[in-house]
Amino acid sequence: MTLACRRAILAVALVCAGSGSSAQDAPSRTAASVDRVGEGLAARALSAGGADALYVLGLLATMDPAARADAWARAWTLEPQRMLVLASLAEACAPRAAFTSPACAAHDPLSRWAARDGENAAPWVLLAGRARQRGDLPAMRANLAHASERSRFDGYRGRGAAAVARVIDSAPEFAGLPEAPFVATALASSRPDAVVDEANALCRVGAPGVGPEVAPACRRLARTMAEHADTTAARQAGLALASGWAADAAERGRLAAERDRLSASALDCHAAKSALLAKLEGTPADRDRARELEAAAVAELATMDETAVCSRLVAKSRVAGVR
Repeated sequence: MTLACRRAILAVALVCAGSGSSAQDAPSRTAASVDRVGEGLAARALSAGGADALYVLGLLATMDPAARADAWARAWTLEPQRMLVLASLAEACAPRAAFTSPACAAHDPLSRWAARDGENAAPWVLLAGRARQRGDLPAMRANLAHASERSRFDGYRGRGAAAVARVIDSAPEFAGLPEAPFVATALASSRPDAVVDEANALCRVGAPGVGPEVAPACRRLARTMAEHADTTAARQAGLALASGWAADAAERGRLAAERDRLSASALDCHAAKSALLAKLEGTPADRDRARELEAAAVAELATMDETAVCSRLVAKSRVAGVR
């Protein structure tokens, strides 16, 4: 991995923590440790084998969509029942540029995801987007309506942090490194969010082709995203979409209040992560406690939505006296 890539990982970690720092002005101990992980992560993923390692290689292929799709297709072949890799592959194959990818053509992961995950709106949003890109408006509207009737909106993004953490922890030189879970959450969060992008393209008032005929479906989908999405960003996007379709000023006011509460929770989470990052520059006990709290968040993301995990992290940080 290049120095630029290692610095990018650190920058993501700090931005996600809400510190506002850059890689260049990060504390020296943290920067040195993350550089160590960045130096060896790609090599470790290449040598380790297995679905987790292939998932990491896909995350690292930021400038090569075909290589990313190929890595995730190989991961899915190894573990076809694993929703993280299937959903990631489906998202990687969603953009028009990926239609020429052999991995996407060979597996049609999007249809597989929709067939396996019946109550999840996310794959149906992508199917609606695929129909939109083909110019098939009836299919687009049908898939969008189907998406709007599902009970949740889940890209399984949180599960990626545990996969990255396992690859890092499998390297003896990184085992127990306090910075490791922070790098895991940062790298996992770099996965592009094609589902939210497509939901915005399909349902944002004023977007090309978005008219009153999709209003009922878009209102329902927006509410599902706001209440049952797996990430805070997707919930915020759902509230923004809902506001565009609001019937009156009173409804817009209620939605604005919801957005404010969600934004306040997100800021609390960023502040807690920033405080944990600062602890990485402290005593050995401080560093161990920071790792413990972030590693617990990584584990919880495998089964809980990001908003809930953040709330728990804030509460634990307060109890531990980190904030």
